[in-house]
Amino acid sequence: MKEINRAVHIDFHTMPGIRDFGKNFDAAEFARIMSEANVDYVNFFARCNIGFSYYPTKIGIPYPGMGGDMLGDVIRECHKRDIGVSAYLNGGLNHEVLNRHPEWMKVDLQGRVFGDDPVGNNFFRSNCFNTEYRQYLFDEIKEVLEKEPDGIFVDCMLIQPCVCPNCIKKMTALGIDIDDVWQVKKFAYDTVIEVCGQIREIVPQDVRLYINSLPYDALNQYVSHAEIECLPTGEWGYDYFPTFAPYFRKLADDRLYMTGKFVGDWGEFGSIKHKASMENDVYDALLYGYKPSVGDHMHPRDGLDKKLYKNIGEIFGFVKELEPYTKGSRAVCDAAIVRNRFTVKNVIDDNIGIKRENALVGACKLLSELKICHDVIDEDMDFADYRLIIIPEGVEITDGMKERLDSFDGAVISAGNSIAKGGIWSFIDEFDKKYDNDTFYELNGEKYNCFGGCIRMKSKFSTSSRIEPYFERRWDGKHGYFYIPADSPCGYSAVAEKDGRVHIAFNIFSAYKEKSPLFHKSLFKELTDRLLEDRVLKADELPSSSRASVMEKDGNRLLHIKVSYPEFKSGIGIVEEHTVLPAGKVVAVKGEYGSVCRLPDGLGLDFEYKNGYTYVNLPEITGYGLFEFRGVRYYV
Repeated sequence: MKEINRAVHIDFHTMPGIRDFGKNFDAAEFARIMSEANVDYVNFFARCNIGFSYYPTKIGIPYPGMGGDMLGDVIRECHKRDIGVSAYLNGGLNHEVLNRHPEWMKVDLQGRVFGDDPVGNNFFRSNCFNTEYRQYLFDEIKEVLEKEPDGIFVDCMLIQPCVCPNCIKKMTALGIDIDDVWQVKKFAYDTVIEVCGQIREIVPQDVRLYINSLPYDALNQYVSHAEIECLPTGEWGYDYFPTFAPYFRKLADDRLYMTGKFVGDWGEFGSIKHKASMENDVYDALLYGYKPSVGDHMHPRDGLDKKLYKNIGEIFGFVKELEPYTKGSRAVCDAAIVRNRFTVKNVIDDNIGIKRENALVGACKLLSELKICHDVIDEDMDFADYRLIIIPEGVEITDGMKERLDSFDGAVISAGNSIAKGGIWSFIDEFDKKYDNDTFYELNGEKYNCFGGCIRMKSKFSTSSRIEPYFERRWDGKHGYFYIPADSPCGYSAVAEKDGRVHIAFNIFSAYKEKSPLFHKSLFKELTDRLLEDRVLKADELPSSSRASVMEKDGNRLLHIKVSYPEFKSGIGIVEEHTVLPAGKVVAVKGEYGSVCRLPDGLGLDFEYKNGYTYVNLPEITGYGLFEFRGVRYYV
């Protein structure tokens, strides 16, 4: 199977009417540009979501006036330069074929075949897999495989309920109640998963397969690798990748971060992010142990933008220099944030299966800002590799998870309604999962707003008191009670702690995602400084906006530091230039090492070993820096 290290994903969704289609495209030139841009793998279009094929086809619909074989020529020319190619097909959208076969359209629960705005987006109709379209897609894939690509990329496999005559007939035969919306949605899910399994049977095992728009853990038995798609300047935002990157790396060793060159959303023409912005995304990939992929949308006449690929070449050239050190490295983590495993219901209700859980986002932000190296794990994963388990509010503690917590000998921080009577929380005498609003808590003699619901709990081991408001938010016929001050402690606890087990009664993580109160972070820092006194990385001198991680390879440790961060303009995060961290900041990595150097130039750094840590004076860092701690003499 062809390896991926530095990838480009080419969209080519081409509307009819391009009179000079492909005029300036040359496959040899395409491959040369990719090679000079240090790209070693390309996702290239076989058929776009409009429905046009870009190779001579007996199955599909060639783009009008297209001459030659774009896909086949690109595969041949890229292979001459040792560049892998996956062929892209859109599985869930094919407007041209539906114009010819309207009987293959999905019918939604309102009886419509068209939904949404047909100009404002391209998802206004889609294909039903319980029609002849299923075999049409399979035949397309088989035909494309004759071109000998290194992989197949199938996009937009969305879960959308369908009540067309074919689906109703099949559901009726299976005894499914078509008046039960959940059963109809579950049937749609089962249909898509069945189709994905059938695609895997078509695609040889030594050929890469990636199926997009479903959660990786629903398809990991079918796909060859994992990808996180995220345009942080678009609807995803800059919190998205850092939330899911620590989770997906627990599921797959081969993984990509697919960002894009777009300022806004996929498919824009005349939109190229600043080089520093793309570098920032690639630095995030390195920080979390992912390989970078940059998305592009090729112009139907002019082909690739040479300026864009000059920038990509410089960025990927830096990544390539680091690969002898980074490839095969693994994350070293002290803490794990626990989440409930995706269920079929999650996938169906959220469609793409990736819920933007406020508590999870907030927990990742807190740990990242405090430079606590962490993973995100499912409830049924092993806790033994960590010394701190964090259970955000809203996480259901299953019986199996409760057993693992009871036998876990590390520290635990839980919050809100994530609480279990007895066992690990036996130090809590009384609790009520009902949330009260407008509550406060006490920290170092000050009263602070919880900014969200707070459950009632009592404990002899209280470390912070819950403080009631003077009155509830209400309307009494004369006044709307909007300005609500704190009254006095009421005998309930806001935080209770015993023997390394902590419960925070309010929704600290959701509140931090929504409002980022510094006092919430101060509370959390006090707890983690005490519970993780000997963490792998100590970096209090780094600014809160920076990020750091520790990786390990061949007995050496790699310290990644990223100091760039977005400036928010009109509510959108933008990186126009890199932040510069001045020289002289001190960080400490647990263990004693023989040398410390900057990569890739090997610049030696001054360091000192004391109290179990190697302390290093950092040089000036512009955007991102990687440092290797070599020749370990001792670490735990």
